[in-house]
Amino acid sequence: MGLLALVIGILTFAQRSDHRLRLFLTLFSALIGAHFFLLGGSTAAFSAWLSGVRAFVSTRTRHVAVMLFFVGLVWLIGIPNITRPVQWLPVIGTTLGTWALFREQGVRMRVIIWLSTVCWMTHNYAIGSIGGAMIETCFLFVNGHTIYRLWQNRAAVRTAA
Repeated sequence: MGLLALVIGILTFAQRSDHRLRLFLTLFSALIGAHFFLLGGSTAAFSAWLSGVRAFVSTRTRHVAVMLFFVGLVWLIGIPNITRPVQWLPVIGTTLGTWALFREQGVRMRVIIWLSTVCWMTHNYAIGSIGGAMIETCFLFVNGHTIYRLWQNRAAVRTAA
């Protein structure tokens, strides 16, 4: 299940279409949540599933109130449980990802998601989650490559005009 989630996650960040990226992110979150659940990590599973719901909802609406609902959930659940500075990184990363999905598009959305990935990757390395860090590192490179391709296409269109 974890390997399937990894493959879907890599395909997620290779998407050039914003809508497909959101749909693939929904599927990835469902799969990684199932992976965590099967391993007995119900908290991680529910967190992943919440991220999947957030990604799916962002395919239907980009309304600020809905975004604030998801940000509020993250802050309400995450901030009171922070006991070490490194624990701010998932809250910051999730907040950035939520902003990106609901308020941005194209290259800007992906750059903000890339910054979110940096937060998660750093967190995972800091807490010793090598598998999680490796997944986020893969996402970092694939999303970075997609950002470059989109930027390159945008520059080519401007040059041709």
